[in-house]
Amino acid sequence: MKKILNFSKFLTESNYTEVKPNKYVYHTSNPMFRNQIAKQGLIPKGKSETWLSDTKIDGKVIFAINSDDKEEWWDSGYDDDIYKIDTSKLKNKWYFDPNYQSGVYKQDNITAVITFKKIPTKAIKLIHKGSGESFE
Repeated sequence: MKKILNFSKFLTESNYTEVKPNKYVYHTSNPMFRNQIAKQGLIPKGKSETWLSDTKIDGKVIFAINSDDKEEWWDSGYDDDIYKIDTSKLKNKWYFDPNYQSGVYKQDNITAVITFKKIPTKAIKLIHKGSGESFE
């Protein structure tokens, strides 16, 4: 049987700077996805599936913040759900988010990270149930 290589992984992950994350990283999500996340965990999404259409990232990823400081967590302007991800329960590789490295979002004090792998429910905990309402 002939082995077929999946070059899409090499074309995406190899272009990013790998980092060792803290034990906990944090992910925000619209509350409308809460039930899906509770059943399936966090699933990497691509540009067409997320609101972040101007990202420099190719491929499907999960965004997170590598800081326990709540002031540094991503603020979408809405009362989102916040998930605490225990990276010690994962074998995922983590990379710096190139959107922040390039200064696209001008929040250089935030250590934003991405992973290309699914995060199972055993490694995530919903720590804030958002309302989905706008803060304005």
